[in-house]
Amino acid sequence: MKRIRFRQATVIAVIALLALGLATMSAAALDASGTSLQVGTKLPGELVTVRYDDIVLRGFILDDTMMVPIRPVAEAFKATVHWDPEGQTVVNGYIVDVVIRWDQAWMPAKDLVPILGCWYTWDQATRTVTISNGFRNVYIQAPLGIPYPTGKSNAASEAPTGASNTALGENSAQVQKDGVTPRIPGERREPKGKVALTFDDGPDPVITGKIVDTLARYQVKASFFFIGWRATSYADVAKKVARAGHDIGNHSYSHKDLKELDLEEARQEIRKAQNAIKAATGVTPKWFRPPYGSYNDDIRAIAKEEGASIVLWNLTPDDWKNPGEAVIRKRVTSSVKDGSIVLLHVREQTLSALPRLIEELTEMGYELVGLSEII
Repeated sequence: MKRIRFRQATVIAVIALLALGLATMSAAALDASGTSLQVGTKLPGELVTVRYDDIVLRGFILDDTMMVPIRPVAEAFKATVHWDPEGQTVVNGYIVDVVIRWDQAWMPAKDLVPILGCWYTWDQATRTVTISNGFRNVYIQAPLGIPYPTGKSNAASEAPTGASNTALGENSAQVQKDGVTPRIPGERREPKGKVALTFDDGPDPVITGKIVDTLARYQVKASFFFIGWRATSYADVAKKVARAGHDIGNHSYSHKDLKELDLEEARQEIRKAQNAIKAATGVTPKWFRPPYGSYNDDIRAIAKEEGASIVLWNLTPDDWKNPGEAVIRKRVTSSVKDGSIVLLHVREQTLSALPRLIEELTEMGYELVGLSEII
């Protein structure tokens, strides 16, 4: 009996020591700003998942719609908000309809969420909208008893505190009647940093080569994420990209959502693309961009085993939706910053927008480089 009790005590002591060790490791993961690193990697170019503190805000119900304060919600998810001289509010390059109440710009949660790349849920019991991107939650509550507010209309002549007043000539998303962002030809501002233009879904027999020619004309570098079967089918175009000195990455073999596949199928999507791209270009990709940005820890581990680190993006104009070349440019230039990785696609409108986009980014003071110079 004494021997059994001794064994039980030993097991309990071991469990306690393991729990203490895990608690110490969790505490060490907290950085000085209060964020905690949930999943990390030291591989160059691979993103670190960071869990940010939750935020609680007040909203109100208008016409059965939850209205949320634009600026604090947008900035919680690292989005940009501008108020231009034409009286328009621009979030991440998108012109949005606003309601001005209490000297603040508001809009429906359901309209703001997709612009931020988030999702939301509604809790009827607490009258709370939860907006999340997986790393941070923002809770906006409309308490009972709060009356419908009154205030100025969208035609307000002054910028509300919900958006920053952006002067002419700065990095604003000004939209004129012709839909073109004005610029001063030849103007070059102080250096602001480096930006990586990245092109997914190629190579194709026509547009990819023209993109390379445009980049050569402006003497700038970019990065291309190739689909494996396309690299095989259009090997001459893939070679042209490599010869021009652009960075080349892996975008899977057939552009499937890897999280919907079993692990062996996902591995084959990555491995076959690695081999196809190397055979076409002589370059073994060191970066992997999962289709749709869809991946998990298992897929990240597989990519690492196949010699590639996962690289996503932090700015996209949604050019694959064909919104128009002026809109593509505006969405990029209104939100770009040092270190931006811009997600573009091999599309006609993207090709048409590219010359002016390069000019505008260069005039704003950005150097356009391959991913290898940023990560």
